[in-house]
Amino acid sequence: MLENMPPGEYAISLLHDENDNEKMDTGLMGIPKEGYGASNDAKVTFGPPKFADARFPLTQNQTTIRIKMRYM
Repeated sequence: MLENMPPGEYAISLLHDENDNEKMDTGLMGIPKEGYGASNDAKVTFGPPKFADARFPLTQNQTTIRIKMRYM
Protein backbone atom coordinates (compact mmCIF):
# COMPACT_ATOMS: atom_id res chain seq x y z
CA MET A 1 0.00 0.00 0.00
CA LEU A 2 1.24 3.46 -0.87
CA GLU A 3 0.22 6.33 1.36
CA ASN A 4 0.62 10.11 1.39
CA MET A 5 1.62 10.37 -2.27
CA PRO A 6 1.66 13.96 -3.52
CA PRO A 7 -0.62 14.77 -6.48
CA GLY A 8 1.02 14.25 -9.87
CA GLU A 9 1.44 11.76 -12.69
CA TYR A 10 2.36 8.19 -11.81
CA ALA A 11 2.58 4.74 -13.39
CA ILE A 12 2.38 1.43 -11.57
CA SER A 13 3.30 -2.08 -12.65
CA LEU A 14 2.65 -5.19 -10.60
CA LEU A 15 3.96 -8.75 -10.51
CA HIS A 16 2.38 -11.63 -8.62
CA ASP A 17 5.61 -13.43 -7.75
CA GLU A 18 3.92 -16.73 -6.96
CA ASN A 19 7.12 -18.61 -6.09
CA ASP A 20 8.90 -15.72 -4.30
CA ASN A 21 12.01 -15.82 -6.50
CA GLU A 22 11.92 -12.02 -7.02
CA LYS A 23 11.61 -12.21 -10.82
CA MET A 24 8.99 -12.79 -13.48
CA ASP A 25 9.10 -16.39 -14.63
CA THR A 26 8.45 -16.85 -18.33
CA GLY A 27 7.82 -19.78 -20.59
CA LEU A 28 8.08 -20.32 -24.29
CA MET A 29 8.69 -17.09 -26.23
CA GLY A 30 8.82 -15.04 -23.01
CA ILE A 31 5.15 -15.53 -22.12
CA PRO A 32 4.72 -14.79 -18.39
CA LYS A 33 3.96 -17.73 -16.12
CA GLU A 34 2.93 -15.40 -13.28
CA GLY A 35 0.34 -12.66 -13.01
CA TYR A 36 1.16 -9.08 -13.97
CA GLY A 37 -0.64 -5.79 -14.41
CA ALA A 38 -0.11 -2.10 -15.09
CA SER A 39 -1.99 1.09 -14.38
CA ASN A 40 -4.20 2.46 -17.14
CA ASP A 41 -4.43 -1.17 -18.35
CA ALA A 42 -1.26 -0.53 -20.37
CA LYS A 43 -0.39 -3.37 -22.68
CA VAL A 44 2.74 -5.41 -21.97
CA THR A 45 4.67 -6.59 -25.02
CA PHE A 46 8.17 -8.04 -24.63
CA GLY A 47 8.90 -6.04 -21.48
CA PRO A 48 7.29 -3.58 -19.13
CA PRO A 49 4.83 -1.01 -20.47
CA LYS A 50 5.99 2.47 -21.37
CA PHE A 51 5.41 5.19 -18.79
CA ALA A 52 3.36 7.14 -21.34
CA ASP A 53 0.96 4.20 -21.69
CA ALA A 54 0.63 3.46 -17.96
CA ARG A 55 0.56 6.98 -16.53
CA PHE A 56 -2.40 8.35 -14.67
CA PRO A 57 -3.07 11.58 -12.76
CA LEU A 58 -3.22 11.20 -9.00
CA THR A 59 -5.39 13.83 -7.33
CA GLN A 60 -5.32 15.13 -3.77
CA ASN A 61 -8.48 13.26 -2.70
CA GLN A 62 -7.92 10.00 -4.63
CA THR A 63 -7.69 6.98 -2.36
CA THR A 64 -7.67 3.98 -4.70
CA ILE A 65 -6.66 2.85 -8.17
CA ARG A 66 -7.72 -0.45 -9.73
CA ILE A 67 -5.26 -2.50 -11.74
CA LYS A 68 -6.34 -5.53 -13.74
CA MET A 69 -4.08 -8.54 -13.18
CA ARG A 70 -3.47 -10.79 -16.18
CA TYR A 71 -2.69 -14.49 -16.00
CA MET A 72 -1.77 -16.52 -19.08
